[in-house]
Amino acid sequence: MNVGKRLRFRRLFTHRRSVIVAIDHGSYWGYIAGLENPNRVVEKLSETCADAIAATPFTLKRVCDSIGNLAAVARIDSSVTVYDDMENDMPITTVEHLVAMGVDAAMTMCYFGGAKSSEQQRKLGMLATECEKLGLPLIVEALPAKLIDYHFSREKARGKALTDFITIEDLLVVSRVSAELGADAIKTYYLGSIEEYKKVVENANIPILVLGGPKVKTFEEYLELVKNAMDAGAKGVVVGRNVWQREDIKSTMKVICAIVHEGKDVEYARRFLK
Repeated sequence: MNVGKRLRFRRLFTHRRSVIVAIDHGSYWGYIAGLENPNRVVEKLSETCADAIAATPFTLKRVCDSIGNLAAVARIDSSVTVYDDMENDMPITTVEHLVAMGVDAAMTMCYFGGAKSSEQQRKLGMLATECEKLGLPLIVEALPAKLIDYHFSREKARGKALTDFITIEDLLVVSRVSAELGADAIKTYYLGSIEEYKKVVENANIPILVLGGPKVKTFEEYLELVKNAMDAGAKGVVVGRNVWQREDIKSTMKVICAIVHEGKDVEYARRFLK
């Protein structure tokens, strides 16, 4: 990792592990409960232990006065909506633009194993090359294409579980290939046992940030997932709906940070819930 990347990356990892809150969902859904006013959400997050927010470039522009000391991750692709084929997701801006904005990292999707897998992988490789030139870390949201319906809460996936769509072997593939194509960190799902997921972490050879995915039935279920992922060696979380769709964002962040930053167990962390 070059000097530019290292200097920016340290802003995401002021603790040994990172808590990034994603607020980029509006670029796909248009409307989503809890994100009607991104500025209000970011103002609350700026007063918490969160390390960073992840958003589209022009949402970052609109919330920059509210961001406080939070690091900024910019989504570089967001060219599809609820109406579209997700595998057509391509860049909406340039790495040069993001560097000029002063962001700390770029984030891109990459779908593997679908009809447009080769196009997606080429996108990743070309973005990684530009990020390397300009010293900007690249976080890759690496997903098997067969997971798209589940990931975006589509009708076809209603009532089904993550394990109905993917296996630990899928995560081994998408994480390692992302690293081979130039990712500096990977955002993907947690699956399986702690011992099984350790293989994913070790095989990737770069930091893995576990995504939150659809809002879970109980918050305790999400906390157990986070704790297991940290015990398996993940370097943090990227969480969205499981934070800003809850009534008290600040106490929610205290609980998550207790597990991610401090290594506390779920029982201890739950003390911060109001």
